[in-house]
Amino acid sequence: MTSERVESRENPFRGRERPRLVPRAMTGHEEEWVERRGAEANTARLCNEVLARCLAPPGADCSQELERVRALLVAQRDEALLQLRRLSLGDTVQTQARCPACRAVVEVDFPLSRIPLPSTAAPARVEVALEEGGRAVMRLPTAGDQEALLDAALKTEAERRTWLLSRVLLRLGDSEGPFSEESTRGLSTPTRAALERALEEALPDLDLSMSTGCPECGHAFSAPFDVPAFFLPR
Repeated sequence: MTSERVESRENPFRGRERPRLVPRAMTGHEEEWVERRGAEANTARLCNEVLARCLAPPGADCSQELERVRALLVAQRDEALLQLRRLSLGDTVQTQARCPACRAVVEVDFPLSRIPLPSTAAPARVEVALEEGGRAVMRLPTAGDQEALLDAALKTEAERRTWLLSRVLLRLGDSEGPFSEESTRGLSTPTRAALERALEEALPDLDLSMSTGCPECGHAFSAPFDVPAFFLPR
């Protein structure tokens, strides 16, 4: 298979230990910023930027810190968000969610200490033996990839998988990346499945959704992650 040259998307932390971020507590600067931006659809951008702002002095430019945040794995970014939330507003998130069964509005009090923290250690590279011979090499998706994926506004899960694979593939057999979406789209389904499975197995997982139950109908469900509720006092 031949690859098409496209814009490089190499991870700036390739081959190095990923940084462990230590944020400061939020200030009025961040509260006002979150409230202004709370309706934005790209929740990954909101999470990345609020964390970056809390790695810089209050009100200061945080462009360098934002690049550091975007280079983290999503689970590593989310672990830092948990630390930031506890430091700023305590352990309990209070919000509202709509029951998917009866549509009642449910008050949710969710202690962050319930969230199991997995090891966020991960390999710098993932190698996969291909059925047709040769090997594929990938890097792991980052918080910056998540932000860019939401910006891409793709309509189907298959399109999102194509986009992500083209982003993280570094080598496929004898072909060196970067790879275009079109070339990744042309991979066989068994090859794509093997690549996706290898990424899932290598990625640490940190689920920030809030488990709750509806007092009206008894239905148990997970409330989606709500950025404004997570970062604003109530």
